[in-house]
Amino acid sequence: MQKFEIIATQTPGIVKFDNYNELKENLKNYIKDNFENIDYSKQGIDVAKADQDELKGRLDIISKAKKELKSAYSAPYIEVEAMLNNLEEMLKVPYKRAKEYVDSEEKNMKTTAILEYAREKASVLGLGDVGEKIVKSPAFFNKDWLLKKYTIKKYQNEIDGILKQSIIDLTSIQKSGGEKEAILKARYFETLSMDGVKSFLSSLTEENVIENENSVDSDNNVRGYKIVKITATEDQMAFVMNQMDLLGIEVEEIEDGMPKPMQELVIPDFDSFVAFDIETTGTNGVAAGDGEPKITEIGAVKVLNGVVVEKFDEFANPGRKIVPMISRMTHITDEMVADKPPVDEVIKRFKAFVGDNVMVGHNIKSSDLRYITKAANKAGVCFDNAFLDTYILAKKFKNEKGWDKVNLGYLANYYGIDHKEEHRAWSDAEVNEQVYFELKKLYEA
Repeated sequence: MQKFEIIATQTPGIVKFDNYNELKENLKNYIKDNFENIDYSKQGIDVAKADQDELKGRLDIISKAKKELKSAYSAPYIEVEAMLNNLEEMLKVPYKRAKEYVDSEEKNMKTTAILEYAREKASVLGLGDVGEKIVKSPAFFNKDWLLKKYTIKKYQNEIDGILKQSIIDLTSIQKSGGEKEAILKARYFETLSMDGVKSFLSSLTEENVIENENSVDSDNNVRGYKIVKITATEDQMAFVMNQMDLLGIEVEEIEDGMPKPMQELVIPDFDSFVAFDIETTGTNGVAAGDGEPKITEIGAVKVLNGVVVEKFDEFANPGRKIVPMISRMTHITDEMVADKPPVDEVIKRFKAFVGDNVMVGHNIKSSDLRYITKAANKAGVCFDNAFLDTYILAKKFKNEKGWDKVNLGYLANYYGIDHKEEHRAWSDAEVNEQVYFELKKLYEA
């Protein structure tokens, strides 16, 4: 990149653009030599990006000079501003070409990545040809996925949801469609919505309904109702509701007791939350005849506007033996938890402590939350809080910071945080609260 420097004289009441003509001539040659005949479709996105950055750098220099001169010398600035605007216009044409190509190619690349993920996910779910029909549906692709605000994780979660719901919907059609199954599936692939299918099915059966209305009434035609409480998983419930709709059964939802999914946050833009950690018994494995792990300790700190205002630390009787290796690591023994309340009671008190706050923890998405949710379901309470996993957040900065690892102990040592007792829930929660704010600084930098 050629040196690009604006030389302007600033004295009281006078502003002179000393090297305007020289700079203008240099820019004219620079643009002619580097951008006049360039074809980005042949050069590729890397060249376009480099050109975009280089041109943007020069535009920034001009913009900065305009602001500085205008601020100090408003009267004679008008003449110099016109000169600077002239230079700016010269750069804008090639800059616009480079930027438009970069934006277009980035959208194409993101579109390809989105469709590749969708097809790969459909394959993992065993959808086969059905998966391809879903992906090719005019209702599948959300153009908002191409916006920069849409992270990879966000659009992948939405695609997962579409595919998961499609499995439920298509299973309902298969079980209830009868001889109309093929045509109902074809209709479904147009909209990926059961609403359209139900409306279409209603129109197909309209003649039969009219004929039935003209027939002789019998006791079986008398309409009535029952209030039924259905307890099922989310997938089972969706299937049941679809089945009743396809059968033409009128359903009125009186109460919804289904657990709400926990929302994963990826941006550390909050200062109030509950940082927590758990310890468990561990397990020797099902193959060895051992049961599943159970919670032995829950530790947490409540943070309000960046300040720790309350702490939670309780042992729980897991109702089984602690694996010796785990006991050596956590220093929690069977004797220490023998007289403690069962997990059901502790999890209820922990839910009361958490309230509606965001939950923050390290590696909780794949570990801690699974145990918390399972224990909560058994105890009859529901954790539907939003959460942020600092392990996932730290991974984003691993290469940039040159970290060897991103586990809690490593990060505590890196930031000089006093880790009083590693692998104890109360201590890990306290450390995690401080780690969160360190990562927040990195994110905001």
